[in-house]
Amino acid sequence: MKAEAAKVDVFYLISGAWKSSVERLFLWIGGSRPSQILNIVVPKLDALTDEQMGSINNLRLSSQQAEDALSMGLEKLQQSMVYNIQADPLDFGNYGLQMAYAMDKGEALEDFVNQADHLREQTLLYMSRILTIGQAAQGLLAMGEYFHRLRTLSSLWIARSCHHFYPTRHSN
Repeated sequence: MKAEAAKVDVFYLISGAWKSSVERLFLWIGGSRPSQILNIVVPKLDALTDEQMGSINNLRLSSQQAEDALSMGLEKLQQSMVYNIQADPLDFGNYGLQMAYAMDKGEALEDFVNQADHLREQTLLYMSRILTIGQAAQGLLAMGEYFHRLRTLSSLWIARSCHHFYPTRHSN
């Protein structure tokens, strides 16, 4: 479903405009970083064996390496888009070509979203193979609690911002 949303408006999807400002702080290419999910879940799991910990550490390392590669590729793509967008609009022949190139780069963003989603999916799939059913359930609960707390923090932050924007007046 996210792949279809990316085709409609990849910029909206990557920016996380539907999320709160606190949630956007942790957004990475349209979702959470897989390594961040591991950092949330693993401390909440009971009785991990040495073998499980080794597998999780290997998964964390490979996830971080893949995240870094995607982030570097996305940064290069953004730099390329800046070059295309800043073309001189008075150079009519070149300007149209540069905008077409920029549009192609926008389509390349869809690939980054799909690759990031694939990495998230694969990380969760490998975790499900490493953990017992009970541990996997604990992990899902930990993720749910984390996202619930993020939304709570967002609500508190918005309420705080509103309070500062509209201060309460005390009359004597």
